[in-house]
Amino acid sequence: MSENGVLSKYWITELTRPAFEDWLKNEENPVVIIGIGSIEQHGPHLPLGMDSLAVKARIHKVASRTNSVCVHPCWPGYSPHHMGFAGTITFSWETLMGVLMDTIGSLAYHGVKRFVLMNGHGGNTATMNLVAQTAKREFDVMIAVPVGPGGTPLAKKQTERQQRYWDVHSGTNETSTAQVLFPELLEMWRLPEDWKPSNNMTKELKDMRNPDRDDWEVVSQVFGACAEPDTDDFTTDGIYGWDSPLDADPEEAAARIEEQVEFIADFIRRWKKIPTPPAFE
Repeated sequence: MSENGVLSKYWITELTRPAFEDWLKNEENPVVIIGIGSIEQHGPHLPLGMDSLAVKARIHKVASRTNSVCVHPCWPGYSPHHMGFAGTITFSWETLMGVLMDTIGSLAYHGVKRFVLMNGHGGNTATMNLVAQTAKREFDVMIAVPVGPGGTPLAKKQTERQQRYWDVHSGTNETSTAQVLFPELLEMWRLPEDWKPSNNMTKELKDMRNPDRDDWEVVSQVFGACAEPDTDDFTTDGIYGWDSPLDADPEEAAARIEEQVEFIADFIRRWKKIPTPPAFE
């Protein structure tokens, strides 16, 4: 439903054509938010759709605060590094790029000029950034990939956890997020009470994950250069780091999700006040 451009539903899949047309005609500088995630293994305890489920929740929250339309055009993403574990579905980067380009191109054809891309899976980042550059030129549209906030106490706390423990996949941070957004899908009982990391990287590499080191800037990049390409090269349970998912903190995650959603919403509110530059007309 849309009345004088004001939406009561935000998923494009739930809008009628007249409702979408009303929004497009009456909303000043309308924005479409596109989310991409993945279908991939997330350890023994998180759902295979973790990334897509999480990004869907986030884009809908942002859309509801900014009178935007949200689109989740596909469930899989670019995840070849997880194919050693059953249940993973990966698109090629060309397929993922095609899905995003076709989604943007279709809506640009109907007059949408502003798109926000929100990514829920690190493996999609390079493709998403290429889409942002390519679509802007091909379709004469504005593409934003806002990320933040990065300087809050919560942001610093989670970043420090990622740096120190390589908590980037299925660890404390992601498990906390899942506990907030879809707790009914977790199977925490699959984690032993005395869970220990299955990550078999050498001690030399693990010692590089220490942001207190004077040489952190260089050794963190050496670590990245040495990280093996496929998840099953270095872990048997699919959990990357060495901090425990059992230490998940849903209250912390809820607060972090709120500040991230509000950051993107604030970005959109400010962006919509800026007239469309002539090059995009």
